[in-house]
Amino acid sequence: MFLVTAIAATLVLQTTEPPAEPGDVAADANDVTATPAPPPADAATLIARFDAQYDAWSDLIAELAARKARERYLAELLLPVITRSDLNEGASSEILRETRDTIAEVEAANTQWALAQLDPEHFAAFELEHPRLAADLLRWAERDEAGRRRIVAALEPVALAGRYDARDFAQMADALAMSQNGRQVYGTLSACVDGLREPVRVRRPAELDARRAALGLSPMDEAWAALIADEGESCEAAPAP
Repeated sequence: MFLVTAIAATLVLQTTEPPAEPGDVAADANDVTATPAPPPADAATLIARFDAQYDAWSDLIAELAARKARERYLAELLLPVITRSDLNEGASSEILRETRDTIAEVEAANTQWALAQLDPEHFAAFELEHPRLAADLLRWAERDEAGRRRIVAALEPVALAGRYDARDFAQMADALAMSQNGRQVYGTLSACVDGLREPVRVRRPAELDARRAALGLSPMDEAWAALIADEGESCEAAPAP
């Protein structure tokens, strides 16, 4: 798995400091006004960083690019044909019917591959280095509802670091938790009971505000008061499926 093998080089980048230049004076650890050191500008450090980044992520990025190109190629093959104005009657539907298995096979393979890259232990490192490409992986992985648990686990450290919308993540995590054990984690979901909006029960209620604070969300009492102010206390239950 590419992400698992790539993490070592990333950790080296995060923990290795460039050598001090002669005459440099170390900042006092207790001096809160110390100016952060500027980014390295010497050739040796930047070449080492380039080599480490290439070793860490080049295989994953190349594989992602190839899979994206395959999906794009299918669309480029198909769209100009089925949108022709001179096709025989019913030809467009027949072409779609006969090619859909190939398209579905490619998309399914890419979806499962993307899910496999969402290693909860290491995905945050890749997202930090390449947020746009990480978003591509997530978009593919989200095509499989069965992979929601893996997506939430991979996104949790990203959200806690402030690099993913806190409310979106909390709602995703709560929806997953409700589907599994009926107790939400962050308190973002409500239910309509006898025409009144009520909070859905949460896991370990005494720790709820601490969990919300870790994501940067307001305390539950404040959030609930804001919800009632915006949407009102009355509600209509969703129709039974």
